[in-house]
Amino acid sequence: MKREVMHDLIQFLGMIGIIGSLIFVGLQLQQTQQIAIAGQVQARAEMFVSRIMSGLEDNLDANRLFYYRNFNYEKLDEEEKLIAREMHNWIGIMVENNYAQYQMGLLTDDYWEQQENRILDWWNRCDLRSSTPQVPSFQTYLDSLPDECVE
Repeated sequence: MKREVMHDLIQFLGMIGIIGSLIFVGLQLQQTQQIAIAGQVQARAEMFVSRIMSGLEDNLDANRLFYYRNFNYEKLDEEEKLIAREMHNWIGIMVENNYAQYQMGLLTDDYWEQQENRILDWWNRCDLRSSTPQVPSFQTYLDSLPDECVE
C-alpha cells in the first residue's frame, strides 16, 4: 500500500513538473513572438526613416526645421515647407514606433512619459498634421489626446 501511494505521489509530482515546464515554454514563446513583432515594427520604421532622411542629408534647413518652436510654417518658402513636412513625417514614424513598443512592454514608464510629451507636440502641430491614417491603435491613442487643431 505504501508503495502505491509513493508511486502515485511520484507520478503526480512528475505531472506537475511537466505542466510547469510547458507553462514556462509557452511564456518564453510568447515573449519571443513579442520581441519578433517589435523587431518588425522597428525595421518598418527604419525603412521609412531612411527614405525620408536620404533626401535631407547635408541639409542644414532640415536640422533647423526639426524643432517645431524654431519656425513659423506660414513664413517658410516652398522648399522649407517640404522639408518641414518631411521632418514632421519622420517624427511621426518615430513616435508611432515608440507607441507600439510601449504597448508591447518594451519601454519603461519614464521613457514613455517623455515620449507622450513629444507625441503631444507632434500631434498639435496643426499646420503639419497629415491626413494619412495612422495604425488604428495609435490613432485611437491620438484621438484621446487634447487636440488644439479642432475648430
